[in-house]
Amino acid sequence: MIRITGFVCLAAALPAYVSARSTGPPVQRTGATIDGGLNCTGCHRTFAPANQDPRGSVALEAVSYTPGSKQILKITVAHPDAKKWGFELTARLASDPGKQAGTFTVTDLIRVQCEGATDAPCNGKQEFASHNRNSYGLGSNGRETFQVEWTPPAQDVGDIVFFFAGNAANGDGTNQGDVIYTSKMVVRSAAGCDLPRPIISGVGNAASGSAGTAYNGLFTVYGSNFLPAGRSRVAQDFDIANNRFPTQLECLAVEVAGQRVPLTFANATQINAAAPTVNDDLTVEVRVIANPGSANERRSEDVRVTHARQHPGFFTFNGKSIAALSADLKSIIADPAVVAGARAAKAGEVISLFLTGCGLTDPVYQAGEVVAGQARVVGSGPTVQIGGTTLAAADILYAGLTPGSISGLYQLNVTIPADAPAGDIPVTVQIGSATTQAGTTIPVVK
Repeated sequence: MIRITGFVCLAAALPAYVSARSTGPPVQRTGATIDGGLNCTGCHRTFAPANQDPRGSVALEAVSYTPGSKQILKITVAHPDAKKWGFELTARLASDPGKQAGTFTVTDLIRVQCEGATDAPCNGKQEFASHNRNSYGLGSNGRETFQVEWTPPAQDVGDIVFFFAGNAANGDGTNQGDVIYTSKMVVRSAAGCDLPRPIISGVGNAASGSAGTAYNGLFTVYGSNFLPAGRSRVAQDFDIANNRFPTQLECLAVEVAGQRVPLTFANATQINAAAPTVNDDLTVEVRVIANPGSANERRSEDVRVTHARQHPGFFTFNGKSIAALSADLKSIIADPAVVAGARAAKAGEVISLFLTGCGLTDPVYQAGEVVAGQARVVGSGPTVQIGGTTLAAADILYAGLTPGSISGLYQLNVTIPADAPAGDIPVTVQIGSATTQAGTTIPVVK
């Protein structure tokens, strides 16, 4: 893909290429992460990366969908200096962004291409609607609105996300001086939310499963009636607003101590969430809310659980093998029989271990925020034992939040003792008076 993109951009100065691009951009150029994050700045580089010129924009008008019922989507590209215009649009299932949601209609002004760069019909493959030779030169008063007919899936599939890009071009016949914008939009079913009353059976640390929640810690609510059977939803980049994970997924919300908390995953029997930024040991009430904000909002019975300053737990691959990576983040540390392609750690090697519930950090992040950089655990730091050996402070290179991830995910960068025995050796971490779950190990070779 890199080689192809480079060739296309080198060819962009040729008149034949400029003419061809008026028929529409290559597929998978909406900026969607699931498609590799590519957009039209691969060729139109003057203002790269996308969204750098604040004088322009791309926007989508869409309403809640009725399964199988067509609607007209309006994509507006604007810039005060532009003379020609282009766009690309794709529709995906929010529950599985790699899958197409509905179909676009080919018209005299709209081209539809399929995954693989063939023309529609796409027969279930990813679809990309764009301008064509007849529409790229339209527009006036610094903007152009393209109208795309879209037919949603025949059944209610939950949230649908649109990814789209716009090209505000100066019309000089080259790819220089053009401005690219990207954005995204989530729409819900017009039928609205109508989940039954949720039932909670338990609340525990998302890593260890032990009961309770902790300051900013990731936790799991277990129960039933959360989402329809067979449906699941993972929070994606398009759900993140103002650098924070959403407090509603599909038709679900969770409250802890009266606060709506960020959610990362939901299915019929499980919800994963981030506990509030409350640095106290106390008892809190947890509830699940179905159809939040609607006339048929339904709330579970409140469940009282212990909330702690620290409640550390290791994430594991199988309940025993700790989720770990090599220092360069290129190798998974685990038994290959547990995780295909993984390897054992070596005595004396630096590895990263992942856990939650480690408590207050400096700087402080709020629950569900995306971490911008290092944020170390405050206080005397954790006590780490590997294979029965208590690590010296110098062998704990970092203990804090994981940069680029949600604020409840912590990591420990530690050096395995040079005299550590071979085999699956136990690892424990103590923070304050709280200790990680028993029986967790990492594989080590000499």
